[in-house]
Amino acid sequence: MVMPRIRSSRVGQAMVEFALLVPVFFLLLIGLLDFGRAGFYYVAASSLSRSAARSGAAYASQGTGFTDAAIVGMLAQQANAETIRLTQPAACGTSTPPAVLTACYQPPSGQAYVFIDRSNFTTLPKFIKVSIVYRFDATTPMVSALAGTIYIRAISSMETEF
Repeated sequence: MVMPRIRSSRVGQAMVEFALLVPVFFLLLIGLLDFGRAGFYYVAASSLSRSAARSGAAYASQGTGFTDAAIVGMLAQQANAETIRLTQPAACGTSTPPAVLTACYQPPSGQAYVFIDRSNFTTLPKFIKVSIVYRFDATTPMVSALAGTIYIRAISSMETEF
């Protein structure tokens, strides 16, 4: 008659172990989803910068190439398809963002800034450099507390065709 007591106490032990491990499991699962979202936005930012650099390096009909406004307009359509709001901050200028981002180069949450640098157009070969800075905020409070705000940066440089 001792066997039923042992069996019933083991059922309770399994429920306690399950109750202790389920929050940890779900925290890891949601954390992985957050890092997957960060990876998606990194790939999206890289694609946006590459696409903008290619548009800026291409030969336009007037023989000079596309203007910054035309590039940002084309890029905004692609960014909207990837759930990114894209703007070009006027106060920062068009130079490449520094290694440590100052307040001017930090976009609001869920937005991206584009910087089109044509500073070396005086010598040949001419290169255009496009930088995208996206602000990523994790949705999981634990991941957000550990990682803080993550600024995803993507830079592409291409030689012009004109």
